[in-house]
Amino acid sequence: MSRAARPLCWLALLGVALGCQARVVPARETEVRAEFGIFYGGQIQHRQELPLELDPTRQVQGFRLRRAPPLEPDLTVRWVLGKPGTGRLQKDRRGRKAAPRRAQLGEARWRAGEALFEQTLPFAPGDAPGLWNLRVQCGERVVLDQPFLVFDPAQRERAQTTLGADAG
Repeated sequence: MSRAARPLCWLALLGVALGCQARVVPARETEVRAEFGIFYGGQIQHRQELPLELDPTRQVQGFRLRRAPPLEPDLTVRWVLGKPGTGRLQKDRRGRKAAPRRAQLGEARWRAGEALFEQTLPFAPGDAPGLWNLRVQCGERVVLDQPFLVFDPAQRERAQTTLGADAG
């Protein structure tokens, strides 16, 4: 080995020795996968638009969370379901008129050892069509923030029938 190559070899050995020291690596947090839509035969149909169906035997919507490996400690799951307002229009801070929005809050425990968490969010009488939003938080982390449109199927069908009659 030449004299010029010796310092380079020593530097390489020193780099390897320093790189092999034990480092404390924080445990990697297991990723939570979130899905939202209509529950259908054990699956979720992902939708951007949902019909306003009050009968839970015809349609059930909600969210599902998956985590692998299953949880060690219990985890708190919180959600906020933002709904369009109804009633009298009010001015916001910018002077725009809109019906005040409503929010439905929920909280549940995701028990240790369970890899799956499901929560149904049924429609209720008085719920209005329009732009809704679902925000789900596991522990301190937001895992889902999903805007979606809720529509009245009868009203949509009437509008399509009217369009079809005028088209000919």
